[in-house]
Amino acid sequence: MTMTPRERLEQGVHHLVNERKIISGIAVSFGDLTRGESFARGNLREVRRENGAFVADVAPLETDSVFDLASVTKLFTCIAVLQLMERGKLRMDSRLGNIDKRFKYIVDVTVEELLTFRPGLQTTARMDAVETADEAEELLFDIRVGPPPVRKFYTDMGAMVLKYVVESAADNSFWECLQDGIIRPLGMRRTFAEVPQNLLNETVNCNYERRIVNGAFWLDDACPPGTVHDPKARLLNLGRSAPCGHAGLFASLEDMTLLARGLLDGALLSRKTLMEIGVNRTGGKLPDGSDSQYMGYLCYSKQPVQTFSEVPAYFGPRTIALNGFTGNHFSVDPEKNQFMILLANRIHNRATTVTGRANPDDKTETILWDDGETYIVSQNFVYTKDKFLKNHIGDILTVY
Repeated sequence: MTMTPRERLEQGVHHLVNERKIISGIAVSFGDLTRGESFARGNLREVRRENGAFVADVAPLETDSVFDLASVTKLFTCIAVLQLMERGKLRMDSRLGNIDKRFKYIVDVTVEELLTFRPGLQTTARMDAVETADEAEELLFDIRVGPPPVRKFYTDMGAMVLKYVVESAADNSFWECLQDGIIRPLGMRRTFAEVPQNLLNETVNCNYERRIVNGAFWLDDACPPGTVHDPKARLLNLGRSAPCGHAGLFASLEDMTLLARGLLDGALLSRKTLMEIGVNRTGGKLPDGSDSQYMGYLCYSKQPVQTFSEVPAYFGPRTIALNGFTGNHFSVDPEKNQFMILLANRIHNRATTVTGRANPDDKTETILWDDGETYIVSQNFVYTKDKFLKNHIGDILTVY
């Protein structure tokens, strides 16, 4: 018997969460302004380490569970910048030297260039390699323009700078700007820069991420629920106001659904502005016949070859799409007036990076860690989420 798209979606979720266990849990939402569906599968956390042993600690994921949004935070930054433009506080051609003089080496870089990933910004040393938030921030203020990108444009740097642009233009903290312009108007009650203590047990656990790079074993055991996963944001948030412009927000699936609908119904930005966000500003043909990366305003644009596109196959060329390293995907198609949200956890007790082991084929991969335990490699989630999730959601949305 032929399965319906919903049955195929459930089967895909079951395959990734229960069979391959490539993710520990996922919350899914999709729909339009008036209709939609949402559900959660898997667990907030699976196991915890106690005196070298693993102890079962299963906690079901819910649609109001709190996730680390990771790079999906950039969407909030983009909205904040564009809201200031609509209020006349910023322009696309506004130069950094006229907004925040602390960025002394990029005074001629414009807001538009920061939004579109074009300047090729570089710090003189790795921000996540220093010891203090002050040192990291000084590196950011010391940022320079490097060689222009050719193939890959995506970077955190522009969004990190734009946090300070927002604060300077609004004469307010970045977090207050996000609350005043996005979170409070939409009634997003489970969106945080710092997760309240009483909700930590309802927050997804991103602890115990593992990586093997060039044969070296690395374990992150300092990322309990409520701690931002991104290393640069984690460092900058020490003793400073959170979030950063590129990462650091936490939210529930229900709140992100409110955000998607708020964008589509004009509650945050004008329709004209919304239609411009996902337009390709960087991509084109390279001499070898391949395409460079297609990027909009702090988001991915639809790539000509779907294999390399972060935009769901069903969605169109003006789609606003973002991914988060922790396993998240958020996309809104303003022409179809539809959205698709995946909040997944591919971090907890999994190897996210194993040099030379990435394989898009449908198979479970495991590694033997140096503690004698076997762990699942989750990096293939990047290649499988279209096949098992996004394509089936697109099939469902065709009848909305």
